Amino acid sequence: MHAVQEKPMTELGPLDYKPRKSQIGAWVGAIVFAGSFFGLSFTLGNRTAGGGTITWADHAGMIGLGLIGGGVILMFLRLRVRADERGVEIRNIGSTKFLPWEIVTGVNFSAKSQWATVEIADDDEISVMAIQISDKDRAVAAVKHLRALMEQSRRS
Repeated sequence: MHAVQEKPMTELGPLDYKPRKSQIGAWVGAIVFAGSFFGLSFTLGNRTAGGGTITWADHAGMIGLGLIGGGVILMFLRLRVRADERGVEIRNIGSTKFLPWEIVTGVNFSAKSQWATVEIADDDEISVMAIQISDKDRAVAAVKHLRALMEQSRRS
């Protein structure tokens, strides 16, 4: 059995990280949401309480709403952080930002927040929703990797 040797900082590779538990939750949530609307569309019956008629378009509308809602839930699959010697790319639900290491002043991951944050030079913080507290050791390793890449960029 060989001892695991740490790589020198010059050999630190890029980081490509996606959360594990939120991806599972997004798939389960989307399937349950869409399935609920699909099932609900078939329990509507033929008449409304006011005496109106429920048509195939009403059923299709309910299924469509379920698919749209499921698609919105699947937006959580977008979460990702990539980092290399040039900087860090943060992809959250609605945005993607690339930050060169020159403007990054710190990477934080406190027990009070659900995900990590990156501090930038203008005293602003950007959430890194991909690195979540629910991923525990994987998340801590990702934050350490980001910090190491940031320190490596400072030395070169």
